[in-house]
Amino acid sequence: MEKFNWYMVSTISGKEDLVVEALRNRIIAEEVSEQFDANATEDGAFKIFKKPTLTAKELEKKLNGDMYKIKWVNMYPGYIFIKMDMTDKAWYVVRNTQYVTGLVGSSGKGAKPTPVTQREINKSLIKEKEALADFETNKNYFAFKVGDVVVFQDTAYKGTEGTIKSISSDSNMAEVVVETFGKNVVIETSIENLRPYTQNDN
Repeated sequence: MEKFNWYMVSTISGKEDLVVEALRNRIIAEEVSEQFDANATEDGAFKIFKKPTLTAKELEKKLNGDMYKIKWVNMYPGYIFIKMDMTDKAWYVVRNTQYVTGLVGSSGKGAKPTPVTQREINKSLIKEKEALADFETNKNYFAFKVGDVVVFQDTAYKGTEGTIKSISSDSNMAEVVVETFGKNVVIETSIENLRPYTQNDN
């Protein structure tokens, strides 16, 4: 039987990297290193699934041939994954680390969380690779997802806000719901024709 299993840990969104760093230190301080699989990933027992994105400003720099900065964002905001042996002490260390809000699959009242299957982890690894491939082939700089509010950059709808209904990475197209004359209309457009909505669009 496998000693180590994957667990999904909920954190305060935006603090995921800080949680990983804090856990590394606590695991050493509490002398529970053997209860965490250091060989699970390049980052040891921890995994934050990330995808590359560009802000509208950085994309403009890239298109102009200037130096630009890639931002890596968590594909599952507010969550990290840990491969560990869920002993009482290891469980205590994880759940009592700053910015950790809980472990997914735990009902509370002392009940230990249920593991995430390796199959689910593998699916997420594939999604992570696909997101990188899309970015590298200029398909989805902003890492758009269904539900994102966007603004058209060209065509008759230039400057119009809409909400992404679906995305096809294969065809580099997106369906965007736009309100026209009081009715919702679905517009199919190239992902490259969209940018994220910002407060400046008000």
